[in-house]
Amino acid sequence: MSYVDPVWYVVADSLHARILKHGEHGLATIAHLKSDDKKGPTAPHDGAYGKVIAAYLNDAVRKKEAPGIAIAAPGEVMHQIITHLDVEARPAVVAKLEKDLSNIPDHNLASHFDIPATGWPLPKIR
Repeated sequence: MSYVDPVWYVVADSLHARILKHGEHGLATIAHLKSDDKKGPTAPHDGAYGKVIAAYLNDAVRKKEAPGIAIAAPGEVMHQIITHLDVEARPAVVAKLEKDLSNIPDHNLASHFDIPATGWPLPKIR
């Protein structure tokens, strides 16, 4: 029996985010999120975009869909996401990479996360 990685991977920049899971051929996008803020590159400074991503992740953890979360985002966006995660979702964060990996194709992302061979240690979520 092979191990199925249940962790959700988030790859975000200041305007877009992809939510990925391990599939048959490596990581595959299961959802796209886009900033509704029309300010373009200045969007991350007001925190609105981080709230959108965090709200999506909070909901997934609450529904027990995402037992673990690995996030790759530039510093300011990462800060916004982490700041807006609720008390249930914060322990689910298994990895944080302050990098913009948004231009990396899905099939090349796994190596950037340095996934442990035995899987991420997952928190016990209520």
